[in-house]
Amino acid sequence: MLRDAGLSLAKWVGSVVPPGTGVRFDAPQADWSARDPDTPFIGLFLYDVRGHGQDLSASGWTQVRDDDGRVVGRRPATRYYRLSYLVTAWAGPQGAESGPSQPSERTLEEHRLLGLLIDTCSNKDTVAEVHLTGALAMTGLPSFVRCAGDEPGRSAQGLWPGFGLAPRAHLVLELAVPVVPPMVTDLAPPAREIALGAGRLPAPASAAAPAGAGPADAGRTVRRWERRSINEPAVRPEAR
Repeated sequence: MLRDAGLSLAKWVGSVVPPGTGVRFDAPQADWSARDPDTPFIGLFLYDVRGHGQDLSASGWTQVRDDDGRVVGRRPATRYYRLSYLVTAWAGPQGAESGPSQPSERTLEEHRLLGLLIDTCSNKDTVAEVHLTGALAMTGLPSFVRCAGDEPGRSAQGLWPGFGLAPRAHLVLELAVPVVPPMVTDLAPPAREIALGAGRLPAPASAAAPAGAGPADAGRTVRRWERRSINEPAVRPEAR
């Protein structure tokens, strides 16, 4: 699922940023800022995976039936997981160096790339089906995307010392993806026979007849119905 989520997200990012912009999934490295990359690219570093409680389907099981209406399996409820990505933008060479008192053209270009992702998240909260791949495409369920979410979670600020980098402009992107558990097919055999029985039980001796009741009411009986399902396979007499 994680691999398919990354590939789907890369296709989504590729449809937002200018053509030719690359995508990398490894952690930001110090030499990325020390040298000029050949082409601009977006860094997508997966740093947190959590269960997405707000998007969980109803608990329980769903019966799966064949074309004849017979139950062939039972499937647990679909679960969603929230994947948090640290998104960074790395712009390509700009030609001339910026003056010390002027804003860095490269930094502004990186801000523009991050802004394109924010603009897209503001307009659409799901990844288009054409961008979904692998297991995410097979589920037929939506995958939700959100930029700069406000829900509490693991902060990305503490990641920079481990990278050996000074904090830089970044974006936290959250992708909520569905995971459909496999169907359980180990079921009990279908009912071979349903037996119904009826009987009469004498009324309790301590039960008093209501006022105004006749002699016939004093000996009332109570009806009892019994239903019994037989699931075991039939055994032929000669097999016993």
